[in-house]
Amino acid sequence: MALSFNQHVDVESNQTLTIDFLGLVKRQGMDSLINYLQNSNYFTSPASTRYHNVFEGGLCQHSLNVTREFSAENTKWQKPLPQDSVILCGLLHDLCKVGAYIETDKGYESVKGPKGHATRSISKIKEYIELTPREDDIIRFHMGTFGIYSYREHTVFALHQAVVRTPLCQIFAAIDQADSKRKTDATQSRRV
Repeated sequence: MALSFNQHVDVESNQTLTIDFLGLVKRQGMDSLINYLQNSNYFTSPASTRYHNVFEGGLCQHSLNVTREFSAENTKWQKPLPQDSVILCGLLHDLCKVGAYIETDKGYESVKGPKGHATRSISKIKEYIELTPREDDIIRFHMGTFGIYSYREHTVFALHQAVVRTPLCQIFAAIDQADSKRKTDATQSRRV
C-alpha cells in the first residue's frame, strides 16, 4: 500500500489552467512544449519526495501557486516583466522534475538522474522554446542560495550578477521558497 499525503487538488482543472496560460504565450515551439507536457507526468507528479507538495499533482499545483504569487508581485515593480515571462518562469521553473519521481510502497522516491536542478529545467525548456535573458536568469537562479550550496549549480558571484541584471530573481526565489514551506496538508511531513 502506497503512503499517501492526499492533498486534494483538481488535476484536470490545474491541467486546463496551465495549458490555457501557456497558450497565451505566443512563441515558436509553444505548441510542441504544451504537447510535451500533456504527454508527460507534469500534471500528476509530486513536487518533491519529502520537502513539499508530496502528492499527486503537487508539481503543477506548486507551479501554479508560484505563478500566481509572482504575477501579483511583478505588478508592483517599476519595470515589470511581460506577462509571458511571468507565466513561463512560474510554470516551467521546475520542469526538471518531470519523470523525476516514482511512487513506491514507501511513498515517492527520486529517480537518480543528471545533476543540476535549474540547469536541467532550462535545457528542457530550450528544446522547445527560446527564453529571454531575464527568464533564463530567473529560472537559473530560482533556488537562490540552495542553488549554490546544495546543488552547486553556480557561485555566489554569479547569483549576485543575476540579481543586478534581473532584480526579480531574488523575489522569484523567495516566492518559490515560501511556497515550498506552505502547509498543504496536516499529514505532510516537512523538514525544518
